[in-house]
This record gives sequence, structure tokens and C-alpha cells, in this order.
Amino acid sequence: MTDLVSVYIPTHNRRSFLERAIKSVQKQTYSNIELIIVDDGSRDDTWDYLCSIANENIKTFKHEKPLGACAARNLAISHAKGKFVTGLDDDDEFLPERIATLIKQYDHNFAFVCTGFLWNYGNKCRRVDTTAKVINLKEQLNYNYATNQVLVERERLLTIGGFDSEFVACQDYDTWTRLIKEFGPAKRIEGALYVIHRDKGITRLTQSDNWLKGHNQFMVKHQKDMTDKNKTNQEFRRIIAQKQPLKLNVLYTQLKAGLMLQKCRYFLSSNLKFLAKIRRQILEK
Repeated sequence: MTDLVSVYIPTHNRRSFLERAIKSVQKQTYSNIELIIVDDGSRDDTWDYLCSIANENIKTFKHEKPLGACAARNLAISHAKGKFVTGLDDDDEFLPERIATLIKQYDHNFAFVCTGFLWNYGNKCRRVDTTAKVINLKEQLNYNYATNQVLVERERLLTIGGFDSEFVACQDYDTWTRLIKEFGPAKRIEGALYVIHRDKGITRLTQSDNWLKGHNQFMVKHQKDMTDKNKTNQEFRRIIAQKQPLKLNVLYTQLKAGLMLQKCRYFLSSNLKFLAKIRRQILEK
């Protein structure tokens, strides 16, 4: 008998995208799934839609006022019945074999299991973080190698207190980092089984000032566990988020902390604007 997997989806005013996300869960090759959707104070017809599809495998809950994605996720997890939980953002989707693959690869000796993902630009897709990897705390404090969603035992997520609702962004990064601190290294398997849509009509936290605020919260919470190299690499993430050029003297310091390929690529694209423009045009065609 297969273990029940609970999939949680927080949503807010994204009815059209939400339907796509739900369908991707319903198309999973793994059959023992419950879907828990929390409407976080939507003002469109999201709640009416959710009421129309609710059944014994699709549970729906509502916040009358928006409380944020973390509070919505925590509400869903509190009602989950599955041994395992995993998340999906309302504007993204699973590939059909995602949950089956994660369950097959799950190992209790690791904090959780995850995969890489696809950036979907419409006509083009880019594969990100798709190599197999054991993620220890030292590496996780350099960069979020766990990506934005993982499969984890529900009790483990409850043990660390779920998602931190005080965070305005970087909630996933914070949560996966705390899981690694509590339960040891995590396991990333080869491949990309999650699709992040970069449609022009979608605004993501990574594109807004909220990311910088959330990153500040992350640094305050975790900097006591960081080495100087970790802090240098986190500063690189802020340079990218603010779309600042990476100066040559800063590059020299940054390279000493690792992530050399990422930094060299960004150095070129941020200083040679025409290369960045050409790259964007290719992705958006």
C-alpha cells in the first residue's frame, strides 16, 4: 500500500493559474494524493470555484483576509492526513511523474528529497539545479540548492514549526534550511519535475522589493551559523536581486567564496548589457 501524500496550494486572486496547478496534481502518476487548497483572502471568484470542486480528495479552506502564503501553507499542513507533504504555488505546475519519483527516491536518512525545476518563459524553458546532490548545511547557507519545493515527512515539518509567517519572502529557503539544521543533509535527485512559469503577467516575489526584505530576515535568523564565505555568497544573491553590475574588484573577492561559474556569467551579463539583452530576447521568443 502506498503512503498518502498531501499537496498544499496557497492561492490569492489567481483563479486562472490555479486551475492549471490543480490539474497538474490530478494528472500525477502517483494515485494516493490529497490536495489541500487555502484561499488566502481572494477577492475574485476563487472561493466559488474551490467550493465547486471540493470532494473527499480536495479539501478547501479560506482566510477571510489575506494572511500570507506561509499562514496559508501552515493551515493546510495542520489539516493534512498524509505521511508526506509537498507544496505547489498557484502559478506553477507539477510534471506528471513528480510525486511518484520523489516517493521512490525518498530516504528517511535525509531531511527531505527534492528535484530541480524548469523556468518556463513561454516558448523557451531553462533547466535549473538538475544535478543529483547531497545538500549539507554549509552549502545550503551559500545558496538555496533545495529549490522552492520539497517532499518531506509531515511530522518533520511540524517539528520545526512549519513556515515562518513573519517572513515576507525567502520563506522556502528558511524552511528548508531549518529542516537541514534539525534533521541533517537533504537529497536532491537528478532531473526537473517542477515548472515555474515566468509569464509576463505573473509577478513573483523574486522580482520585487519583498525579496530583499525577506533576505534580510533570513540573514538575521541564520547568520550566526554562516561562515565568511556564506556571507559573501549571500551578498552575491543581493547584487543579483538588485540587478547591480558586478564590478571587477568585487568579482575577485566573490570568486574566493565559490560559485565561480555563476559569478563569472553574471559578471559578463551585468557589465555587457547587450549580451543580457540578447539572452532575454532569445528566452522570450
